Amino acid sequence: MERIILKGQRSYEINSKLGMNKIMVKMIRGKVRINHGMFTPDGGTWLDLPDDNRKAHYDCIAENEYEFNFDVRSSFGRPDKITIVNLHFFKSSEFVLEIYWWMES
Repeated sequence: MERIILKGQRSYEINSKLGMNKIMVKMIRGKVRINHGMFTPDGGTWLDLPDDNRKAHYDCIAENEYEFNFDVRSSFGRPDKITIVNLHFFKSSEFVLEIYWWMES
C-alpha cells in the first residue's frame, strides 16, 4: 500500500508486470485519470490504445474507492504502461494505491 500525492499536472507510472494487474485506488482528494497505453514505434511512445477491447482510461474522484483489472501485454517487445495523471493544474490529488499481480492460466 502506497500513499501518493500528485501536485499540479504530474503523473505516476505504476510498476505493472506482464499478465493481470489488479489496481486498487482509494481517493482522498482531487481527481485523477488512469491511462493504459500500448507501445507504438511511431515516435516511441505508449500512446496507442490497448487492443482487444481493453479500456484505455478511467477517471477517479475524491472520497471513492476503485478496483481495476488490467491485462498488461507486450507490443513491439515492450510491455504496456499504466500511468495515473492528476487532472488539475492548480490542485493536488492524493490517493492510496495497492497493486496485485497474477498470470492468467
